Amino acid sequence: MSRIQLDANSKRPLRKQLIDQLRYLIATGHYNVNETLPSTRALGDQLDISFHTVRKAYQELEQEGLLESKVGSGYTVQERTPLSKSQRIERGAKVVNEALQTLVGLGLSEAEIESLFQEQANLLDHSSLERKLLVVGPHHELNAMCAEQIRSALQLAVRPISLPQLDRHQDADFAFTPYPFLSEVLQNLPRGDTLGFVMHVPSRVLERTARLLDREALGLVTRYQDTIAPLSEELRTDTAYGGQVIAASIEEGVEHLSNVIEQTDLLLYTPESKRRLLPFLSGEDVDAMELEMVVSADSIEAIVEAVPA
Repeated sequence: MSRIQLDANSKRPLRKQLIDQLRYLIATGHYNVNETLPSTRALGDQLDISFHTVRKAYQELEQEGLLESKVGSGYTVQERTPLSKSQRIERGAKVVNEALQTLVGLGLSEAEIESLFQEQANLLDHSSLERKLLVVGPHHELNAMCAEQIRSALQLAVRPISLPQLDRHQDADFAFTPYPFLSEVLQNLPRGDTLGFVMHVPSRVLERTARLLDREALGLVTRYQDTIAPLSEELRTDTAYGGQVIAASIEEGVEHLSNVIEQTDLLLYTPESKRRLLPFLSGEDVDAMELEMVVSADSIEAIVEAVPA
């Protein structure tokens, strides 16, 4: 969150400055759909402002449809239908007009203003603004895992979206999807470049799971309910484990996690469930491992080669 810089000496309220910068971070993919923002207190402490100011900024973005608040989960980024071209131009013109009035009021000449605009435009992360990159699949939690790995390889913003959301992203430049869904994405996203990829369970997790006896129980904790089935199937297929899988998702609540932990001989958990799960593991003698689906090295290599730097 170091990308947020507030000017305490500005006449523009801190809340408005924060709202503008959060909009920018969301628009350029620094925060992805369904990603949780820092808590109001954590962000307030980091920026040295009141958590009430952060809360008001979050609430205004929630009213715009950019964020959604859930009890116990904080504020998460939401998918929304983009504004039309005319609406974007109209709102942009208003912002530019306000900025121009401020610059003129500071005594800048027309040439200085033009030079300043050009300089700031050159400083923008054009790769993030000009190209829209997606990871598409039926399960958001798996999409998010893969999107982060591809983002790291490309050093570009990559957004995870679900298959039903494709019709709202017809302007995408590149879409990456597991091979079983490649045909569907190609049909629904004809104008963009679509590449398939292979994802798999890490060897260290397969090694430990394969050593389980069928009379031993495997625990699986995910953030979302719909992640359980594909991960369970992948683990059984890759290891021939035939025992009981005891699974739970964080979206259903955390009250049942203690029972899941007590009944399992090996507990696997996804990155998005980690924060809520770890307090239940504290002080417990539990064989637990983080489970993150990995995009294969050759798939990453092909994606990096296909996407211009």
